[in-house]
Amino acid sequence: MPVAIADHAQGEPWHAYPEPAYTTRERHSMAKESPFVDSALELAQSILLPPLSLQRSASLLYQIAVDNELSLTVDPKSPRRGTSAFQTDLCVFETKRAGIVIPRVVLEFKTRITTHDVLTYSTKARKHKQVYPYLRYGLVMSEEPHIAGRVFNHNEALDFAVAVGGYSIAAFKELLAHLLNEEIAASRELEAIFFGSAKRRLFRSAVVAS
Repeated sequence: MPVAIADHAQGEPWHAYPEPAYTTRERHSMAKESPFVDSALELAQSILLPPLSLQRSASLLYQIAVDNELSLTVDPKSPRRGTSAFQTDLCVFETKRAGIVIPRVVLEFKTRITTHDVLTYSTKARKHKQVYPYLRYGLVMSEEPHIAGRVFNHNEALDFAVAVGGYSIAAFKELLAHLLNEEIAASRELEAIFFGSAKRRLFRSAVVAS
Protein backbone atom coordinates (compact mmCIF):
# COMPACT_ATOMS: atom_id res chain seq x y z
CA MET A 1 0.00 0.00 0.00
CA PRO A 2 1.26 3.54 -0.65
CA VAL A 3 2.76 5.78 1.98
CA ALA A 4 1.71 9.42 1.67
CA ILE A 5 3.99 12.39 2.26
CA ALA A 6 2.07 15.52 3.20
CA ASP A 7 3.28 19.01 2.32
CA HIS A 8 5.45 20.52 5.02
CA ALA A 9 7.45 23.60 5.85
CA GLN A 10 10.82 24.00 7.50
CA GLY A 11 10.62 23.49 11.25
CA GLU A 12 12.67 23.54 14.39
CA PRO A 13 15.52 21.08 15.06
CA TRP A 14 14.44 17.97 16.91
CA HIS A 15 16.24 18.84 20.11
CA ALA A 16 14.70 22.32 20.32
CA TYR A 17 12.28 21.27 23.05
CA PRO A 18 13.24 22.20 26.66
CA GLU A 19 15.52 19.73 28.40
CA PRO A 20 14.09 18.50 31.73
CA ALA A 21 16.36 18.73 34.77
CA TYR A 22 16.97 15.16 35.93
CA THR A 23 19.83 14.21 38.22
CA THR A 24 20.91 11.03 36.42
CA ARG A 25 22.01 10.66 32.83
CA GLU A 26 19.64 7.78 32.16
CA ARG A 27 16.51 9.51 33.49
CA HIS A 28 17.49 12.69 31.70
CA SER A 29 17.83 10.78 28.43
CA MET A 30 14.47 9.06 28.88
CA ALA A 31 12.76 12.39 29.57
CA LYS A 32 14.20 13.83 26.37
CA GLU A 33 13.16 10.79 24.35
CA SER A 34 9.48 11.12 25.28
CA PRO A 35 8.66 14.38 23.39
CA PHE A 36 10.73 13.12 20.45
CA VAL A 37 8.59 9.96 20.29
CA ASP A 38 5.44 12.10 20.56
CA SER A 39 6.55 14.21 17.61
CA ALA A 40 7.52 11.17 15.55
CA LEU A 41 4.16 9.57 16.33
CA GLU A 42 2.31 12.65 15.08
CA LEU A 43 4.37 12.80 11.89
CA ALA A 44 4.07 9.09 11.16
CA GLN A 45 0.31 9.18 11.65
CA SER A 46 0.12 11.86 8.97
CA ILE A 47 2.18 9.66 6.63
CA LEU A 48 0.58 6.22 6.93
CA LEU A 49 -2.57 5.23 5.06
CA PRO A 50 -5.03 2.39 5.87
CA PRO A 51 -4.72 -0.54 6.25
CA LEU A 52 -1.57 0.66 8.03
CA SER A 53 -1.75 2.17 11.50
CA LEU A 54 0.60 3.20 14.28
CA GLN A 55 0.61 2.49 18.00
CA ARG A 56 2.76 3.85 20.79
CA SER A 57 3.87 1.50 23.59
CA ALA A 58 2.44 -1.56 21.84
CA SER A 59 3.53 -4.90 23.28
CA LEU A 60 4.85 -7.64 21.00
CA LEU A 61 5.45 -11.26 21.87
CA TYR A 62 9.00 -12.54 22.21
CA GLN A 63 8.00 -16.17 22.67
CA ILE A 64 4.98 -18.45 22.42
CA ALA A 65 5.00 -21.37 24.82
CA VAL A 66 2.62 -24.11 25.89
CA ASP A 67 1.92 -25.22 29.44
CA ASN A 68 1.93 -28.71 30.91
CA GLU A 69 -1.49 -29.32 29.38
CA LEU A 70 -0.20 -28.29 25.94
CA SER A 71 -2.32 -25.12 25.97
CA LEU A 72 -0.95 -21.78 24.79
CA THR A 73 0.20 -19.60 27.66
CA VAL A 74 -0.45 -16.37 25.71
CA ASP A 75 -3.02 -15.01 23.28
CA PRO A 76 -1.13 -14.24 20.04
CA LYS A 77 -3.76 -11.66 19.08
CA SER A 78 -3.55 -9.77 22.39
CA PRO A 79 0.04 -9.54 23.68
CA ARG A 80 0.45 -8.08 27.16
CA ARG A 81 3.65 -6.65 28.61
CA GLY A 82 5.01 -8.95 31.28
CA THR A 83 3.46 -12.05 29.71
CA SER A 84 6.09 -13.11 27.17
CA ALA A 85 5.89 -9.66 25.56
CA PHE A 86 8.11 -6.57 25.39
CA GLN A 87 6.82 -3.03 24.99
CA THR A 88 7.94 -1.03 21.95
CA ASP A 89 8.15 2.73 21.40
CA LEU A 90 6.31 2.91 18.08
CA CYS A 91 5.00 0.04 15.97
CA VAL A 92 3.43 0.08 12.53
CA PHE A 93 0.65 -2.47 12.15
CA GLU A 94 -1.26 -3.70 9.13
CA THR A 95 -4.85 -4.88 9.30
CA LYS A 96 -5.10 -8.03 7.18
CA ARG A 97 -8.79 -8.60 7.85
CA ALA A 98 -11.19 -8.29 10.78
CA GLY A 99 -9.43 -9.44 13.93
CA ILE A 100 -6.05 -9.97 12.24
CA VAL A 101 -3.60 -7.11 12.77
CA ILE A 102 0.10 -7.88 12.37
CA PRO A 103 3.17 -5.82 13.27
CA ARG A 104 5.25 -4.59 10.35
CA VAL A 105 7.88 -2.16 11.63
CA VAL A 106 9.14 -1.29 15.12
CA LEU A 107 10.92 2.00 15.80
CA GLU A 108 12.77 2.36 19.09
CA PHE A 109 13.95 5.85 20.04
CA LYS A 110 17.10 7.00 21.81
CA THR A 111 18.82 10.35 22.13
CA ARG A 112 22.34 8.92 21.95
CA ILE A 113 23.34 5.30 21.55
CA THR A 114 25.58 3.20 23.79
CA THR A 115 27.05 -0.26 23.30
CA HIS A 116 24.57 -1.53 25.89
CA ASP A 117 21.70 -0.05 23.87
CA VAL A 118 22.84 -1.80 20.70
CA LEU A 119 23.17 -5.14 22.46
CA THR A 120 19.81 -4.75 24.21
CA TYR A 121 17.77 -3.72 21.18
CA SER A 122 19.49 -6.22 18.92
CA THR A 123 18.50 -8.97 21.35
CA LYS A 124 14.91 -7.67 21.50
CA ALA A 125 14.74 -7.59 17.71
CA ARG A 126 15.99 -11.16 17.42
CA LYS A 127 13.49 -12.47 19.98
CA HIS A 128 10.54 -10.66 18.38
CA LYS A 129 11.49 -12.00 14.95
CA GLN A 130 11.35 -15.55 16.31
CA VAL A 131 7.60 -14.94 16.66
CA TYR A 132 7.06 -12.51 13.77
CA PRO A 133 9.61 -13.47 11.07
CA TYR A 134 8.40 -10.67 8.76
CA LEU A 135 8.98 -7.93 11.37
CA ARG A 136 11.39 -5.07 10.67
CA TYR A 137 13.05 -3.51 13.71
CA GLY A 138 15.32 -0.51 14.14
CA LEU A 139 16.58 2.50 16.08
CA VAL A 140 16.03 6.23 15.61
CA MET A 141 18.58 8.45 17.40
CA SER A 142 17.56 12.07 17.89
CA GLU A 143 20.90 13.59 18.88
CA GLU A 144 23.44 11.48 17.00
CA PRO A 145 24.90 13.27 13.94
CA HIS A 146 25.92 9.94 12.42
CA ILE A 147 25.74 6.22 13.16
CA ALA A 148 28.50 5.27 15.58
CA GLY A 149 30.84 2.37 14.87
CA ARG A 150 29.50 0.51 17.90
CA VAL A 151 26.25 -0.06 16.00
CA PHE A 152 28.09 -1.88 13.22
CA ASN A 153 30.34 -3.71 15.69
CA HIS A 154 27.66 -5.09 18.00
CA ASN A 155 24.44 -5.28 16.01
CA GLU A 156 23.14 -8.73 15.07
CA ALA A 157 19.40 -8.39 14.44
CA LEU A 158 18.52 -4.71 13.93
CA ASP A 159 17.40 -3.97 10.38
CA PHE A 160 18.11 -0.25 10.40
CA ALA A 161 19.44 2.65 12.44
CA VAL A 162 18.87 6.33 11.71
CA ALA A 163 20.83 9.29 13.11
CA VAL A 164 18.82 12.51 12.84
CA GLY A 165 20.77 14.92 15.05
CA GLY A 166 20.27 18.47 13.75
CA TYR A 167 17.43 17.55 11.38
CA SER A 168 14.51 19.94 11.01
CA ILE A 169 11.01 18.58 11.45
CA ALA A 170 10.47 18.83 7.70
CA ALA A 171 13.66 16.91 6.92
CA PHE A 172 12.84 14.24 9.46
CA LYS A 173 9.32 13.81 8.09
CA GLU A 174 10.70 13.25 4.60
CA LEU A 175 13.23 10.74 5.90
CA LEU A 176 10.60 8.98 8.02
CA ALA A 177 8.25 8.62 5.06
CA HIS A 178 11.01 7.08 2.95
CA LEU A 179 12.12 4.77 5.77
CA LEU A 180 8.61 3.52 6.53
CA ASN A 181 7.87 2.97 2.86
CA GLU A 182 11.02 0.86 2.43
CA GLU A 183 10.65 -1.13 5.64
CA ILE A 184 6.95 -1.87 5.14
CA ALA A 185 7.75 -3.13 1.65
CA ALA A 186 10.55 -5.31 3.07
CA SER A 187 8.20 -6.72 5.70
CA ARG A 188 5.64 -7.65 3.05
CA GLU A 189 8.37 -9.30 0.98
CA LEU A 190 9.47 -11.38 3.96
CA GLU A 191 5.87 -12.37 4.65
CA ALA A 192 5.51 -13.55 1.06
CA ILE A 193 8.72 -15.59 1.38
CA PHE A 194 7.85 -17.19 4.73
CA PHE A 195 4.15 -17.77 4.20
CA GLY A 196 3.62 -17.53 0.45
CA SER A 197 5.18 -18.85 -2.70
CA ALA A 198 7.64 -16.01 -3.35
CA LYS A 199 11.13 -17.08 -4.44
CA ARG A 200 14.14 -14.78 -4.61
CA ARG A 201 17.62 -15.10 -6.15
CA LEU A 202 19.35 -12.33 -4.18
CA PHE A 203 19.60 -11.36 -0.53
CA ARG A 204 22.01 -8.74 0.80
CA SER A 205 22.50 -6.14 3.52
CA ALA A 206 23.58 -2.64 2.54
CA VAL A 207 24.79 0.53 4.26
CA VAL A 208 22.87 3.53 2.89
CA ALA A 209 24.78 6.80 2.68
CA SER A 210 22.90 10.06 3.18
